[in-house]
Amino acid sequence: MARKYLLTDIAVKAAKPGEKIRRVMDGEGLFLTITPDGAKWWAFRFKYDGQEKMLSLGSYPGISLAEAREKHQAARKQLKEGINPAAARQAAAQAEKMAGITLREVARQWLEKREPGWSSVHIRDTRQKLDRYIFPRLGGKPIASIGRREVKEILDMLDRCGNIPTLKKVRSIVGQVFRYAVNQEIPGVNEDPTLYLRGKGIFTTSIVRHRAFLMEPKDIARLMRAIEGYADPEIRIKTQTALALKFSALVFCRPGEIAKAEWSEFDFGRRLWTIPASKMKAKRTHLVPLARQTLKLLDQLKNITGHCCYLFPNTRTDSRAMSAETINAALRGMGFSREEMTSHGFRGMASTRLNEHGWNADWVELQLAHVEQNKIRGAYNAAQYLEGRRNLMQWWADYLDDLKKEARDEAG
Repeated sequence: MARKYLLTDIAVKAAKPGEKIRRVMDGEGLFLTITPDGAKWWAFRFKYDGQEKMLSLGSYPGISLAEAREKHQAARKQLKEGINPAAARQAAAQAEKMAGITLREVARQWLEKREPGWSSVHIRDTRQKLDRYIFPRLGGKPIASIGRREVKEILDMLDRCGNIPTLKKVRSIVGQVFRYAVNQEIPGVNEDPTLYLRGKGIFTTSIVRHRAFLMEPKDIARLMRAIEGYADPEIRIKTQTALALKFSALVFCRPGEIAKAEWSEFDFGRRLWTIPASKMKAKRTHLVPLARQTLKLLDQLKNITGHCCYLFPNTRTDSRAMSAETINAALRGMGFSREEMTSHGFRGMASTRLNEHGWNADWVELQLAHVEQNKIRGAYNAAQYLEGRRNLMQWWADYLDDLKKEARDEAG
């Protein structure tokens, strides 16, 4: 049955403004508002949950009388279905806006939420990865339109360059941004595409580096077993070198710091090695928490070199430290080429596995003595960082033991 409306096209066109806002009714809540300056717009007044609501239907003449009535009937239909037409329109507009939101916009929202709990170093590194690798290719695209293929193109580029640590960091950042988008219920974003870009065989796992290191657990296990086999109780030098190799794996300090380590720098009661600033690359005192396995190693070593100044004295004279190249020579003697492992590689080996297992990146960087002093001076000596790094170092020592045990069990 046709509805009765009061207005006509001629009447709408002829309606004149007054000194105050005028409202000319058309029927069933639809009316034309006319402002003193002559502007005209359509609106629908209705009740929802006992409260009076207003829905704008557009301005005249952009929206004609017939079009206003069509919109009015559509809104009345929603009301009959128990839907608030004003809220429905707002939700639709928000969904449309959200559907076009770019990855850059989502990433900035994510950063705003996360940065208060991050260190300045982690913030800087994350922003650098976004600006250098992620935003140039994906930043301007609606996040809902980005899938596995687009993300993999970036990771493939890093893979070809042999930049595996950065590949993993970029993958982690993209994954976190997408998971944030899913949690925010951004239309069209239903999953994290990086979940399908993990695991063996997708990207390079063994890259020739200037400072090569073993990355795969099975290769690390092979190295640790080789170190154990390198020791010879009948030959003091070989045993001392084997302990230097194992010590390098456990503390992952720089080769020069290990070669020049002195017994006076160790506090066994506090389970702590304090490396003087004069021996450090950054000229800053460095603290190395000692795991149980490291303390046991030092007890064994003390029976061999405890009478010397250095933990690992030179083979010719106890008054000088061993050469930093001794470790590299031993690695070659065990069959590890320069393209596989170096004395400096113990650092990369630990960093890669610790980050892969989700350890606090700040703790890892602090333990590697990578953090700039002016950025972290206050936090560096904080008790919670030292305690956190104690847990990290103990986990790492246990992890190396577990790898050796698994390899030994597999070998039968």
